[in-house]
Amino acid sequence: MDEDLDSLREKSARASTVYDDLEGEEPESSDGFFSRYTPVQWLILALLLFLDVVALAFVILVVTGNFSLPQA
Repeated sequence: MDEDLDSLREKSARASTVYDDLEGEEPESSDGFFSRYTPVQWLILALLLFLDVVALAFVILVVTGNFSLPQA
């Protein structure tokens, strides 16, 4: 039982030194979340957002009855 506890203590001590090493590192750029994207990524993000808004508006129009689907 004591051997198991000793091995767990050793593993914990090794893991804590790894985390201590990571805590001192600063991120490369602290300009913010939005500065990480390239212009192409911004375009794709804007297009996806636009398509989400169009799809949501279409669903709302269909549910409220202001837009009826053509019947065959």
